[in-house]
Amino acid sequence: MSGIETRFGIEDDVDRIRTAFYGFVGANAADADGPAQFRTELSERGPRVLVRLWSAEAMDAFLRQLPGERPDRRRCYE
Repeated sequence: MSGIETRFGIEDDVDRIRTAFYGFVGANAADADGPAQFRTELSERGPRVLVRLWSAEAMDAFLRQLPGERPDRRRCYE
């Protein structure tokens, strides 16, 4: 599946991220030209939330519109 993805730690406010994701996808559905996905992953690092969007520009816009403090996504890749 193509697209741009990022991950968030499960300790981040997952409900806030989920609400922002579905709001963003709903508001931008007409412009979407690829995948959009929100899912929970389990790995040796623990549970994480994956967000995949159709382009780097869409991901940047989604991350900018997240309400509150932006989660530290680097923690998910260490």
